[in-house]
Amino acid sequence: MKKTIVLLLSLCFSFLFSQKEKMFKETYFPAKYVLKNSKDTIKTKILNIGLYDNDEFSPATYIRQITVLDPSDKKIKVEENDIQYLEMKDLKNVRRRFVNARSVLSKESGLLQVMYSGHKTQWYRKSFYTGPIYTYETKNRDYLIMRKDKIITEIFFKAPGVKPQLKELFGAYSDLSSMIDLMAEDSDLVKILERYDKK
Repeated sequence: MKKTIVLLLSLCFSFLFSQKEKMFKETYFPAKYVLKNSKDTIKTKILNIGLYDNDEFSPATYIRQITVLDPSDKKIKVEENDIQYLEMKDLKNVRRRFVNARSVLSKESGLLQVMYSGHKTQWYRKSFYTGPIYTYETKNRDYLIMRKDKIITEIFFKAPGVKPQLKELFGAYSDLSSMIDLMAEDSDLVKILERYDKK
């Protein structure tokens, strides 16, 4: 009986230790950025701050500030508002690009993720904290820009009213309307915008 208890306790401790190790493991993504009032591109590694797992990209990585490594591998903080352009590639080889919000929306500060940039439309995502900062909980606000008439439409991608809102924008095209009905993921909206660009 004692051996069984000791074995169970050692298994529990090793499991907890491995979970703790995983939780505090720092993950860096290759990145490059350009500061405002500069033309120099700085190549570096950016510390990813995941909500549950540091291997998965999280907007908490760049909201308010980023943590990057300098040439001597020392951590330095760079304020989000000081960045003109940021690009990073996560562990799944997904490349993400961000631009200063003022260059797109004039009233906003911080960074916008470039979700899609086509001939007729652009789609940007603004991520922000919603709860206590230590939870790193974020929400998104999306902006669709129709290049021709420069109309900016603010949408909440996962909100119930987003499909009627998109149908109003692309209502002239029945094929797009049926795609909007089936839309569930970011990639679905990208496909809709790509098809609209070809019309």
